[in-house]
Amino acid sequence: MQKNKINVFGRNITSQYGEDGIIEYILKHINTNKICVEFGAWDGKFLSNTFSLWHDNKWQGILVEADKEKCDALKKRYSSYNINVFNKLLEPKRENSIDALFKNNQLNPNVGLISIDIDSFDYHIWKNMEYVNPDIVIIEHNPTIPGYVEYYDPEGETFLKCSAKALETLGKSKGYKLICCTKTNSIFIKNELFNNEFFPDMPVEYLFDYSFCSSPILSADRNPVHNLIPIFYGSPNKFHKICYPIINRILALLRHKNYKRPSKKIIAQCEKAGITVL
Repeated sequence: MQKNKINVFGRNITSQYGEDGIIEYILKHINTNKICVEFGAWDGKFLSNTFSLWHDNKWQGILVEADKEKCDALKKRYSSYNINVFNKLLEPKRENSIDALFKNNQLNPNVGLISIDIDSFDYHIWKNMEYVNPDIVIIEHNPTIPGYVEYYDPEGETFLKCSAKALETLGKSKGYKLICCTKTNSIFIKNELFNNEFFPDMPVEYLFDYSFCSSPILSADRNPVHNLIPIFYGSPNKFHKICYPIINRILALLRHKNYKRPSKKIIAQCEKAGITVL
């Protein structure tokens, strides 16, 4: 399967972009512990990448949700299932990290699958995760950043979050192989589980889904209408250079509720990745 994308096996039960079917395909070709973890669990079902595992296939589920009301409702609704539900706002390090959560609650760190989708520090959550040891990692990337651009927000800041390319590099450093990109998620397995008979041995530039990339302007929140900071991969033209700073100045003077300039750290990180912020 050197050049075939496993997206062809995609289908949705509760997932958004075919992740349920892709997970099912992966699990046919690797052996793993039947323990799944999902950050940003919401109500346990909505856009979940793990629901079918713990709900229908007798996996142990470890679900983390920052919203207390949703967390309480989740516990009540699925009390008969083999799940542990935690109301916690995860952070990359220290007492609110995923490693601390597992250690403090004596949870088995050797999990089969982990799904990271907290709409903020996803990159740094995985980067700093050392105790928890998943075989499969599903992690959200910014789908408006092309597959060839390597960018992640500085730790502690949120702007563009991270690109699939940055996650591929991080995965390599942690011993993982990228095998699939859906529209919003990058999917990895441990290097020792990779078999090119079943999984594509191709770079992120090939695996990436470019359908959300609206050249040349990127979006901080997937919706250019709501993103008032013009962001370009590559160089903006003369028109953009002249007009957008004027627009920015007007918005700043009007104190538009959605207008907020990124920090110097973020701008420097963008420049390093070849992204221009006007």
